[in-house]
Formats: sequence, C-alpha cells, structure tokens
Amino acid sequence: MKEKDVKILWGRSGNRCAICKIELTPVGSKSVLGEMAHIIADSPQGPRGDSHLTSEQRNEYNNLILLCPTHHTLIDKNEEEWTVEKLRIIKSEHENWVTNQLTNNNISINSIDNSKFIESREKSWISFSDNKLWFITSLTPLHIYEDSIDPLTQELYSLIKSLILPKFNGYSLFSDTLNQYNTVPNEYGIINEESPNDVQNKLGHKIQVFRNGHCEFLMCLEYLRTGRDNSSNDVLRYEDMRNSFISQMEGILNIWSKTLPFNDMLLTVMMTNTTYISLYSGQQTYNGYLLGRPVTSPTLKYSRVINKTEKLQFLQDLVIKRFVNYFGLNINSVFAENGNINLPNILYF
Repeated sequence: MKEKDVKILWGRSGNRCAICKIELTPVGSKSVLGEMAHIIADSPQGPRGDSHLTSEQRNEYNNLILLCPTHHTLIDKNEEEWTVEKLRIIKSEHENWVTNQLTNNNISINSIDNSKFIESREKSWISFSDNKLWFITSLTPLHIYEDSIDPLTQELYSLIKSLILPKFNGYSLFSDTLNQYNTVPNEYGIINEESPNDVQNKLGHKIQVFRNGHCEFLMCLEYLRTGRDNSSNDVLRYEDMRNSFISQMEGILNIWSKTLPFNDMLLTVMMTNTTYISLYSGQQTYNGYLLGRPVTSPTLKYSRVINKTEKLQFLQDLVIKRFVNYFGLNINSVFAENGNINLPNILYF
C-alpha cells in the first residue's frame, strides 16, 4: 500500500471502524487496533477476490476500508453476507458520517472499556447464585457493542450441545452431557440452562453466549460440599474444584477458538458464596485431613486478559493454582507428567 492511500484512508475514516465506530487508537494504549481491510481481496483466492482489478489497484484507497480486528475477521469469514457492494456503501456512509461529526464537533475520543459490562455480569451472577456455591468462567471482549456476532448459527448451536459437563467421582447420578433441547435463544443471545434440584440430586449449570461476544459457563457445586470439618466450616474437595474448572475452561475456550472473532478477551473466573468454606487437599496427615484455611470472602475472583494463542492447559493451571492459594494451600503444578492428579499442600520454601 502506498503511504498516500494509507493517509487518505485513516484521515477520511476519522480513526474509527467503519462498521462499529469504535476508536482505533485508544487513549492510554500503545496498541493500534485499526486494520486496513481489502474490499476486493489482494489476491484472486481471497475473500471477494474474483475481480479484474490489478494487484496495484487492489491496494489503493478505493479498495480499502478501515475496520477493527473483530469486523475485519467477520467480513472475511462471511463474504456472502459482506459483499463488495455492501462494503463500498458502508465505507461511503461512514466517511460521510465522519465529515458530519467533525463539522458539528461531535467526535470524541473514548477509552476502550468493558468494565461496566463485566461489573453488571458479576452482580447478576451473585444474585443468580441464591446463596449456593457456583463456579463461573467467562470470556468478555475488550470492547463491548451489540451484534458483534450472530449467536444463532448452526456451528455455535452444535458446539454448545456438544459441551461436556464436569465428571465427579462418587456422584454417578450426575450426567456429564447436556440436554440438547435446553439450548434456546433468549434476550441476550443463546443459552443452555438447567437449575439445581435437591430432590433429584442434580448439579445446575448455565451456558450463555451473548450477541456482544461475551460467553459464560456456570456450574452449581452446592451439593458437592463434603460436610463439615471439626469446626463449623463447609468443605470442598480439591478434586471437585479442579475438575469443574478444567471442564468449564475447556468448553468456553473451545467456543472462543471456533466461533468468536476476537484475538484478545478478558477471562473472569469466580466462586460465589464461599464464606467459611475450607478446601480438602485430597491427602491426609498424621493428625487428620489436610485442609486449607477457611476463606472469609463471600466471593473469590481471578481475572486476566488472555490471547487466543495461549495454551488451554497453561490457563487451566494458572487459574486453579490461584484458587488453591485463596484457600491457604499451594500447588506447584496442577498437571502431573504421568497423568495423575497433583495435590495441594502447605506452602514450603
């Protein structure tokens, strides 16, 4: 691309994505989010590439549109929907919008922020948990706007139906498969949900994918508390916590890798109603069970921005180790080389 074409594109686009209008060089960030996408691909084999345009013409301003990474991925994966004609209209209308906004002094620079959205989800999880022990794993785009994705696709529908629930030793009544008929559209996007039931001795779950790209996997482990220790504390087995986190993270990262167009997302992991719960490490000492310290917080949370290239097992290890620490124990590595379960212990130096 010639420097002149690049300057014209960025200038006439107003530093905004032509589709969602998000600012592409946010204040406080050294990252440039803007991507110069080809309306007609730069090669005949690319999206919308069948054209008489020469190689030079394909890289000129008239054939370029400025987009955020999400919409760049979206238009290239769905070329039947995002046709050449449609993209040219979007580009023209966007540049007219920029001109009008600048004329009326209406364009302002905003930081990319998903904090309000994730804060609202955390409040919703706490309210939804109804004084029960729930494990929540979620992925949230770094910028929030509606209709980032279409959650009602065959690919996503099939993927949700194929998710496997955690399997817990000694609890044969708990099915590890989802009821596929519970996967339905809702006001946010698509959901598969089953409430916990005392009588039937079931574990509850909720799996949701939002139209803004946020996805979450909730599991109720209220009925996996193993009873009391010699005080007034409830006890959670490390193995149950580990299995739940492993399954939830595998499921939600699989949804991300196969259906969501974001390169970076905010991983949030939470446990609700954890006050006075101790963690049983799975091993015994000379004077009884090895337990962690009971936590005093009503919720436990860990969050981190992650990239699509990071390995699943690395992230599972990171999260589980942190929650083991929250309960006053330590583990050097969650996954043993021989396939066995490494167990937490007290902290040694």
